[in-house]
Amino acid sequence: MSLAKEFVNSLNWHKTLFDDSQDRCYCTKCYPIPWDDVISTGNANYVIPRGWTRLGLRVDPMLVDAYDIWNKWIVTFHGTTKTAALSILIHRHFYLPGDKLIDGTTLGIRDGHIPNKKFIFTSPTIAYSSSTIYAPNNDFYSSTNNTLYEAQLVLQCRQQPDSFKIQGETIRAGSKRICPFIPNEQIEYYTDIRSSIIAYGLLVRFREKRR
Repeated sequence: MSLAKEFVNSLNWHKTLFDDSQDRCYCTKCYPIPWDDVISTGNANYVIPRGWTRLGLRVDPMLVDAYDIWNKWIVTFHGTTKTAALSILIHRHFYLPGDKLIDGTTLGIRDGHIPNKKFIFTSPTIAYSSSTIYAPNNDFYSSTNNTLYEAQLVLQCRQQPDSFKIQGETIRAGSKRICPFIPNEQIEYYTDIRSSIIAYGLLVRFREKRR
């Protein structure tokens, strides 16, 4: 958890975006191997993001009360960049391709997706959303342990049921199984309804980078 907080502090994001009470570590010590890999919420399954650390995000209490998102909405994951993530958290909505982000750049369509088809893509498994097509690596040097890492960002979300469609993978995985719990044919969700997704956790994963 300390490494994740050090990384986020290095981004200089405003502390009011975060809710420490929702922090969670999914390492094998904090989330032991015998515990469930797949959890059901909102009448849908999602895969536990083992090996990741979650920094809790503040969620508008009005939305929680109006839609009962903790009980009725499903859990999904959305791989993203640092700039896109900050735009989503500050403006409290997701972006479609063609929208301008907080730094003035335009969100493009990811490789492998059909041109001119503008959707937000999520998945019930972080094994898919953490593909570097969605969640690129970011170099991060920890001054605490003097180690260089590659860090990835994925948003953990609540998503409104029946607001999206399901399709197979679009990252050119071919016959390779992406996740042992979700078939490739049902691994990607897509929607053009921005308000149907609410981010409640920033998931971070680190891998030591060789120099």
